[in-house]
Amino acid sequence: MTAFKRKLPFVEADVLREALPCLKRTLDPVNVEILSCEEVLERAGVGKAGYGRLIIDSPEPGSPVFESRN
Repeated sequence: MTAFKRKLPFVEADVLREALPCLKRTLDPVNVEILSCEEVLERAGVGKAGYGRLIIDSPEPGSPVFESRN
């Protein structure tokens, strides 16, 4: 048993998808991807264009991780 309740009453990815039009207007990104941890792990294989360990190891409920690239 953990000291904190890690389950959120909403799905963070859904909230980000709902906010995406506003984020795109504000930040003017070239591309935006909203991925689950499972999707990131699938892309993190050897020889694949993947994501750093920070992206894979850091997200927790209520504390999503963002990565931007130039």
